[in-house]
Amino acid sequence: MKLVRDNIPQLATATGHPGTFQQATEAEYALSLRAKLLEEAQEAATASPAGLVEELSDVLQVLYALAELAGAAAAEIECARIRKARTHGAYTRRLLWQPPPEREPGRDTRSRRQAEPRTHPAPHPTEATR
Repeated sequence: MKLVRDNIPQLATATGHPGTFQQATEAEYALSLRAKLLEEAQEAATASPAGLVEELSDVLQVLYALAELAGAAAAEIECARIRKARTHGAYTRRLLWQPPPEREPGRDTRSRRQAEPRTHPAPHPTEATR
């Protein structure tokens, strides 16, 4: 089962594609909205330039439904977006970040020249005579 828009049952029947529909519980609805957000975001990410606006409108519709479920209005999302744009910026400068390579556990990331010489403990007196 997947979450569909409110008018889909009537549209499906009118076009000869009836199916079974049921109302989701609160918990099912919350999970389904999050799954729908990922679905719509993926569709927007792979949309052609001509279809992008339509797909972005689907993403917004799901965002507004999620906000309403959380007790927030669409205007609150917009206020939060503006606040974050002020403090963290937007995406107008098209900046890309390359994080530093992750260190492998137990591996010295310094070059051999920079590494301090390794000192080995003196052998145990009984091992030195073997």
